[in-house]
Amino acid sequence: MIERMKSRVTLSLEESTLNYLARRAEAETGGNVSALLERVVQAAAVAESAKLHAAWFTNRPGYADTAEAERYAA
Repeated sequence: MIERMKSRVTLSLEESTLNYLARRAEAETGGNVSALLERVVQAAAVAESAKLHAAWFTNRPGYADTAEAERYAA
């Protein structure tokens, strides 16, 4: 994995939400809420990206075949 520069953020959360995150972080990351949130947000970003890519290809049904034909023609 590529190491990237980290940025700090401030969150305002309901106490119950913070308690949930703390319990989940304890179970999954040894208590590191930042690591848990980074992993959850990254997973959501990847899922969204995959969904958008799938929609793009769905809207262009012949794209892959055309690209493959062009590659062989080159």
